[in-house]
Amino acid sequence: MNDNAFTLIEVLIAFSIFSTIIFFMAPIFQIILNTKANDNKLQAMEWEVFCSQIKIEIRLASSVSVVSDRLILNKGTETVQYEKYGTNLRRRVNSTGHEIILQNVSQFSFSVINNTVKVTVTDSWGKEYSVTCYPFVNWGGGT
Repeated sequence: MNDNAFTLIEVLIAFSIFSTIIFFMAPIFQIILNTKANDNKLQAMEWEVFCSQIKIEIRLASSVSVVSDRLILNKGTETVQYEKYGTNLRRRVNSTGHEIILQNVSQFSFSVINNTVKVTVTDSWGKEYSVTCYPFVNWGGGT
């Protein structure tokens, strides 16, 4: 007998390993290709949570101003700041803390016009989001 030849069992084992690898390749490619769609859905959900939080905080604020690309809310003895930090928007209370409230931000703007606050954000994928928040109290014009 020739010891260098493959036996039928060896060929079947090799074929089963090859088939198993091919079987798992399709779902792996599907997961890799769907990551961007999942990131966009996650960003939209994160935006909705951000909108809810900032609306509540603006309603409870006694005054609002925008100073050097920071939204500053005064609430009694607290001063809450919303500012960009890298690719994130963060929230700080009395200039301390580091609460990430929105991720994957490429551009943002805060504006106070006629007692309303408009927040516009562009995410890392180029999609623009915007929300207008109204206060419960009249701030007297805001800047």
